[in-house]
Amino acid sequence: MRWWVNIILSVILIVLIIPTLIIKGFSSDEAGKGSISGDDEHGDEISITRRMSEPDVLMYDHSAKKVVRLPIEEYVVGAVAAEMPASFELEALKAQAVAARTLAIKKMRAFGGRGCEKHPQADICSKFNHCQAWISEQQMKNNWKDNYEANYEKIKKAVDETAGYIITYNNKPIEVFYHSTSNGRTADSGEAFSTSLPYYGVVDSPGEEESPRYRQTFTFSNAEFVKIFKKRYPNSKLSSSNLASQIKIKSYTESGRVAEVEVGGITVKGTDFRFLYGLNSTDFKFRFEKDKIKIDTTGFGHGVGMSQVGANYMAKQGHTYIDILKHYYKGIEVDIYR
Repeated sequence: MRWWVNIILSVILIVLIIPTLIIKGFSSDEAGKGSISGDDEHGDEISITRRMSEPDVLMYDHSAKKVVRLPIEEYVVGAVAAEMPASFELEALKAQAVAARTLAIKKMRAFGGRGCEKHPQADICSKFNHCQAWISEQQMKNNWKDNYEANYEKIKKAVDETAGYIITYNNKPIEVFYHSTSNGRTADSGEAFSTSLPYYGVVDSPGEEESPRYRQTFTFSNAEFVKIFKKRYPNSKLSSSNLASQIKIKSYTESGRVAEVEVGGITVKGTDFRFLYGLNSTDFKFRFEKDKIKIDTTGFGHGVGMSQVGANYMAKQGHTYIDILKHYYKGIEVDIYR
């Protein structure tokens, strides 16, 4: 009977030892993906859960002319550094970080997004006029020089303190728009783009006068103005003599921007006219002189969503980044995307 005893003892040993080996094997595998209390490259403690769950974004870097893979929070640091002055208040930088993160998450294929239309192999690109601006740490060093360390740490702090948070509407990330400087009121998305969205509308945005781009004048000779217009609208009967009688603002939007302008008998959308002449905004007025025309603009950008200058003003008044976001985006929540 002793051989039965040996078999029983062997089975008991197998039952006790194998689960231990399996558990150790899995623990070793998980630890290889990130240290439980290890430091990242900037010396910040990061949990194994956060490191493992933080997704990567595929970005087409226009400077490097290639697609790069970045952890989402590292990407957001570069986006905030490119999109908002580091001199702005911390709460404004936090609002920008959440907006930048939301824009990226909305585009990422890992979250069901469509990616970057101009660079199909990427989720997003580094162009401000297509996706969102982004700069590398080397570019930050080149831009900020002696202020690099202080500026980097400030922006990193804004990103770290909002890590994982995005703007949602009905539990989904919103389509994010923001701009530099409003004319004192933001624009509804339908004014600047083809579609109205429920979380955009016209809201007051005080403190805009602080921006150096709040007011700017663009000057064209009469001949130059006509040449630009006829290149785009060759059938126009516009002539350089007596321009004042040939140009008329036909209508305004709710936010006080130009909806339509008539030039030489042709009606043009305010948004189209702005881009045709390279104007700062669609809030513009004409001044006619003997042989030149001056166009005065108020604000800088399309005017939809958060005004960065307005956000900075609100931060100076003691408002938090959540206050800022809920002011510019109506009916939204600020939630963790995970």
